[in-house]
Amino acid sequence: MFGIISKFAHKSEMRESKDEMLIGEIVRAMSRDGYVSISFQAHSDRQLVRFYAPQNELLNSVCITLDRKTGTGMVSAALLGSKATLQIMAEVKNKMTDPDDLLAMFKTDLANLFKLPVVGGIKLNHEMNSVFASVTKIIEIDNFIGKGEAGTAQLMEIIGGTIHELSEKLKPYKRA
Repeated sequence: MFGIISKFAHKSEMRESKDEMLIGEIVRAMSRDGYVSISFQAHSDRQLVRFYAPQNELLNSVCITLDRKTGTGMVSAALLGSKATLQIMAEVKNKMTDPDDLLAMFKTDLANLFKLPVVGGIKLNHEMNSVFASVTKIIEIDNFIGKGEAGTAQLMEIIGGTIHELSEKLKPYKRA
């Protein structure tokens, strides 16, 4: 009887910690691509990892936030799966800002006020000497956990492609 209860508790614990396992896979995949993890923030169902991009001439850092929406309980995992939002934010850091950059910043910030956030749409934001581009994607956690190298390759394809898209949007804002 004790073995059955223990096995049930283990399965429950595994189901509840899928998002932490996925963050581990993300850190491993990003480190393989040359990104260095510099910051971790963990909450109950939301994890944030910030990576420094030493080999990337354009980007200063990339921030990945995994926010689990479903699948923490047995019933919700069976009915809905383990859905999460994956927000990827890339940062370009400029050493100096000239007045023209401040005007462009103001125009972008005004445009952001009237833009409704859409999942999958890239949003630009300025904060002093940094320009951020971010996008949110909805993913199924089970597609990446326990799949070995195939899951890691699929995960890196999504993240790498998204970072490339964000980099293309940020290129005009990079100053020497």
